[in-house]
Amino acid sequence: MRKFLLIFLITFTIVQGQNFFPILGGQRVGTSVFTFLKIGVSARAVGMGEAVAALQQDAASVYYNPGTIAQFEQTEFSASRIQWPADINYDYFSLTRRIKGRHYAGISFGILHFAPMQETTEYLPHGTGNYFLYQDRFIALTYGARMTDRFSFGITLKQVEENLAGQIMSTAMLDMGTFYWTGFRSLRFSASLSHFGPQAKPDGTYEKQVLDTETGEEKMVITEFESFSPPTIFRVGAAMDIWQTKTQSIILALQLNHPVDNAENISTGLEYNFANIFFLRGGYKINKEEENLSFGAGLIIPISGFKLRVDYAYANFNHLSDPQRLSIGIAF
Repeated sequence: MRKFLLIFLITFTIVQGQNFFPILGGQRVGTSVFTFLKIGVSARAVGMGEAVAALQQDAASVYYNPGTIAQFEQTEFSASRIQWPADINYDYFSLTRRIKGRHYAGISFGILHFAPMQETTEYLPHGTGNYFLYQDRFIALTYGARMTDRFSFGITLKQVEENLAGQIMSTAMLDMGTFYWTGFRSLRFSASLSHFGPQAKPDGTYEKQVLDTETGEEKMVITEFESFSPPTIFRVGAAMDIWQTKTQSIILALQLNHPVDNAENISTGLEYNFANIFFLRGGYKINKEEENLSFGAGLIIPISGFKLRVDYAYANFNHLSDPQRLSIGIAF
């Protein structure tokens, strides 16, 4: 265990000290839509810095890697509430189960929302008396199969929609992933592609003032909204039990993230397990400015044939209030 921790600390120091990642990629910030999909949906995952592509934790794992769905022996249900800054809430749930033999299926749903907001104008800064809604949501279906005792894969199809004051934008997306046990101790390796799909834009048109090159005067024209890409991200991760006894264990997870709308970054996570009942977690994201450090804890309570899981996670924000997450899961 000391050897693995020493290697981890040395690698972390080198990466931090030598600026391992180039700035290249940072200029892509703000170039995607449906960015709510980048919010971590699982308290258990966020507690480990979301370095969970190679971990089959609970039903929410399919959000990060659909290939994990075929690694569950029981039916899994997970629900989360995320308290985002500015009184914004994000609710998520996922259900997975074995269909038959090596085939598995799951369904998941997420919605980002807040209370109705009062409309204001430059002439009525205190409100017009009208209110509007803003919501981001998705619904997804996942299929996975365990091809061998070591390898599984999964595919998720989802419909994503945004509603801003009645202005609708929607598109279909695809997630896919693999999960592989290497055979060396408990080492597993995974790769996943999330939020892959076509460019999207709001429905309808809007009026825009442009300069008439012939007359030199401004005029109103009807134009369509611009299209932008979804926040596609490619993850490659590995995880292994670096220390284990009959009642305790420690998992180390490392993950490389390649988003289309930001620079590459590395997620690292540790989870301490006591008797498969109590868990402590910590995570750190290298080359990530916001929400880079996280902590978490979890508890599994066996109740007459099923297991109740409660997880909590805290992640720091450098510029906004720190979000908190609570997840509840059931395995039966």
